[in-house]
Amino acid sequence: MGKLAITGGPKAVDRAIGSPWPVYDDREKEALIEVLESRKWGRSGYDYYNRAGSKLWEFERAFADFHDGKHALAVSTGTTALETCLRAIGIEAGCEVIVPACTYIASASCIMVCNGVPVFADVDPRNYTIDPKSVETLITPRTKAVVAVDFGGMPCDTDALGEICRKHGIALVSDCAHAHGGQWRGKGVGSHADIAAFSCMPGKVFAIGEGAIVMTNSEDLYEKAFRYHHAGRDRGAQSREFTWPATTLRLSEWEAAIGIVALTRLAEQAETRWRNVRYLADGMADIPGLSGLDIDERVTRWNPFCWHFKFLSDEFEGIHRDVFRKAMNAEGVSVGLGPTEPLYRYKIFAEGEWGETGCPIRCPLYKGEMDYTKVHCPEAERIHDTEACLINHKFLLGPQEDMDLILDAMRKIRKNADELRDIDT
Repeated sequence: MGKLAITGGPKAVDRAIGSPWPVYDDREKEALIEVLESRKWGRSGYDYYNRAGSKLWEFERAFADFHDGKHALAVSTGTTALETCLRAIGIEAGCEVIVPACTYIASASCIMVCNGVPVFADVDPRNYTIDPKSVETLITPRTKAVVAVDFGGMPCDTDALGEICRKHGIALVSDCAHAHGGQWRGKGVGSHADIAAFSCMPGKVFAIGEGAIVMTNSEDLYEKAFRYHHAGRDRGAQSREFTWPATTLRLSEWEAAIGIVALTRLAEQAETRWRNVRYLADGMADIPGLSGLDIDERVTRWNPFCWHFKFLSDEFEGIHRDVFRKAMNAEGVSVGLGPTEPLYRYKIFAEGEWGETGCPIRCPLYKGEMDYTKVHCPEAERIHDTEACLINHKFLLGPQEDMDLILDAMRKIRKNADELRDIDT
């Protein structure tokens, strides 16, 4: 019997850590009853400009204010929020849109839904977000936008990305699905881009059920986004003018009611996670083979959806990252795999089954060439395959004592790393 739990020893953590998620209290119950009794359950049933008693309008205004944006629009899901952003900026057949190789599939599939072609950029090994240097090498006359993903909640370098986009006359879309409450240079994530999307599904750091937010400082983009999510209708009072081929992506008053209450907790939750992440990173400094991400000084608050950290096998007795993860899980600390597998390895891209027309990749309106089997983003592949680990945000809402337990498990495994040599990945 060894000292590590994975080899038969006792667990380092023998109790629950973090916080149950999602968080709620009686205020959510009261808000939902208000909606029920109001009989105003959704945007389609009343004049948009008659905002009295509308939880949707109140939620949108509060969300935009919190994130330093001018306009917010509540829609059905994070995926449709991204689609709405791309429709608003004019993505269509023949367009290329640059997106990081490591991200959730929706960040790229939304491009294809708009008949655009995703072009995959490498990620910055310092913080696992899209690398501006890689982005600039991929721009062509067909490039219409960059989708910059605040992956894990880490704010992208929107200064560099914004400069690149302005230089080439293309749009910057922030995918903030993981990043609610985060700040770049003291302002809310998403506010530095042309338009941004936030997912609010149950697993995110801001959970309201299903639903999402589109945010922009542009009056024109807001009007286009509204029209697209409202069956192609303008914002005019009781408008029946359908001016644009569109769909219906409206959020209900129910989720908005929960969102209003959830916003009152967001700053405190973000500060707790941010404080705990820094404490964990400081504590790992004396554990060879483990390291936190580099945090740009312009990141004034990181509200991690997942806390990514680095496992450096060469400094950890040559043990494989996945063996370390197994050992941590056995000790009672759930450690997941870091940034996603590069999307170009997924079947939807690698096998290229585009249907009878071949759109969007072989669309006659697309004048470029794309073969995803030849795409290679070396940092994205290395980070995913060998280095990145993560801890979910709900474990970062606990007290400092919980962070000490996580560090105790890491130190225990490092001290007894020799016990892991015969463990299979």
